[in-house]
Amino acid sequence: MGMIESLIGTKSNAFDVFEGTIPSETFILADAKSKQNIVSIELIYTRRFFTSFLFGNYREANELYDVASSLPSSKMTKLVIIYRDFFRAIIAFHMYAEGEGEEWFDEGVKVFKKFEFWTTLSKDVFENKLIFLQAEHCVASCDIKKARKSFEASIALARDHGYINEQGLAFERYGNFLESIVETTEASVCYKSAHVCYLQWGALAIAAHVWNKYNLSTCNEGVHPVLIGAEVGKHARS
Repeated sequence: MGMIESLIGTKSNAFDVFEGTIPSETFILADAKSKQNIVSIELIYTRRFFTSFLFGNYREANELYDVASSLPSSKMTKLVIIYRDFFRAIIAFHMYAEGEGEEWFDEGVKVFKKFEFWTTLSKDVFENKLIFLQAEHCVASCDIKKARKSFEASIALARDHGYINEQGLAFERYGNFLESIVETTEASVCYKSAHVCYLQWGALAIAAHVWNKYNLSTCNEGVHPVLIGAEVGKHARS
């Protein structure tokens, strides 16, 4: 419930349905800790990690990742851990590119290799994520040409497989990359496209965050060509 409320930005308290018996997620976490319910503890910290990551709070996300991944229940591979590692690798390559140390590059590569293996099991599920991480690897390695191609390929694959949330994230990170090489007009196009994707996903709070963070109210650019032909007119502000 907390994850959904964070994404859509609702002001209601989802815990009201429990009529005071479960007042908050913090209460659930404290109860889980007292009972040594490791699975519940992991899920709560992972939920908080996802939210921090999606809103761009990478340092806070890292702290939450360290707690969640240190728990015994994290030793078993499951979908939530795959996504957690995917986001962690993006953070790792970003931290390295920001000059935070060689260990971050190694961390990103370690996860990248996992996705190389998982892609052999299911291209439909993992290929766009692998190429996304390849783009981040190229950014960290200062391979501008390949980074551009990889971001474009990842965005197209996410579209083709219906991963609108991952398409939005790829657009946003592509925009960050383009802004870093002073291609500001192209970056604005990517940010606006990310905004559209997040709206289509239903993550209204993230869409608003992107709109405000990248000052899209002053953006006169259209959306990225990969979105042309989609039903974006009713979502994109002008």
